[in-house]
Amino acid sequence: MLKSVLAATAAVALLGVAACGQGPNEEAGEAADTAYEQTTTGTTDLGQGPAEEAGEAIDEAADGADAVPGDTTTTTTP
Repeated sequence: MLKSVLAATAAVALLGVAACGQGPNEEAGEAADTAYEQTTTGTTDLGQGPAEEAGEAIDEAADGADAVPGDTTTTTTP
């Protein structure tokens, strides 16, 4: 019993650390992968699936992209 509680606590802690820094598209991809795994195998693989990897790539591309494509104005924060 104690071992299963410790294992569950460790898993939740690892998921919390892994979730830090995820963008919205990566999180959506992870949710899609998890839902697919649950419906097809009944288990969840903690590794990255294809949808999560695609979401991560989108988030990384969006970080370097202009908010408005073609907009060359710059904004300074006071």
